[in-house]
Amino acid sequence: MKKSPLKLIVFFLLAVFVIFLLGRFTFLGKPLNIPGFVVNSFSYLFDKFNIFHKFTGHVRQWKSLSAQNERLEKENNDLLAGLARIDILEEENAFLKKAAGIKETFGKNIVYAHVFNFNLGHDGYNVLLNKGTIQGIAKDDVVITEEQVLVGIIQEVSANSSRVLFVSDTKFRITAKVIGSATSGIVKGALSQGMYFDLVAKEDEIKEGDILISTGNDLFPAALIIGKVAHVEVSESQTFKKIRIDRPVAIKYLGRVIILTKQ
Repeated sequence: MKKSPLKLIVFFLLAVFVIFLLGRFTFLGKPLNIPGFVVNSFSYLFDKFNIFHKFTGHVRQWKSLSAQNERLEKENNDLLAGLARIDILEEENAFLKKAAGIKETFGKNIVYAHVFNFNLGHDGYNVLLNKGTIQGIAKDDVVITEEQVLVGIIQEVSANSSRVLFVSDTKFRITAKVIGSATSGIVKGALSQGMYFDLVAKEDEIKEGDILISTGNDLFPAALIIGKVAHVEVSESQTFKKIRIDRPVAIKYLGRVIILTKQ
């Protein structure tokens, strides 16, 4: 069985220490003379060994602390992963509770989707969803929030993703009416300015704060929330009022959506 190097060093230093003591006492009645440089060398080696021993102790302590830190970091990461899963599940449950009545209300098949890209480009809004033809999505499917707020309509679709024509896009059109009123017209997208409500005659009643909803007289179901009247301008030289509509949903809060499919 092999001895460890540390044990051999200890044994050697003990032997040195014994010889060092014999240099201070008599051996067989006569003083044992050991050259001074030998004694000094052994003393020097003994001191160095003590320093080395303390150093190795510090190294072992550092390794132990490092291992504890790694363990604690792993436990912390596991805890964070668990909290993240809980957070997502709570958010999804809240979303599903709000969306529970969508299918019954509109009598359509629905698909839940996530917005993974939303930006304003030179040709309009670029809104991409993480669902496509594999999930039954098709062109002209209507996209809404769980609160039945209109987001837009599917414009392009691929296997696993789809592009939405957003309500504020200049190519977007929908027939609308003021909730609780007979005032109706056509809503058109105006990019950063939100939307405009056109073909509203000067004598038609409408005011700031009124809510617009879909009429159901086009590709869209009735009773979808479109937006809120932000400004009404009346000109004596114009037949129709100029009405600006705020977006129905803040862009920064748009994450999960519901797609009303035709299938």
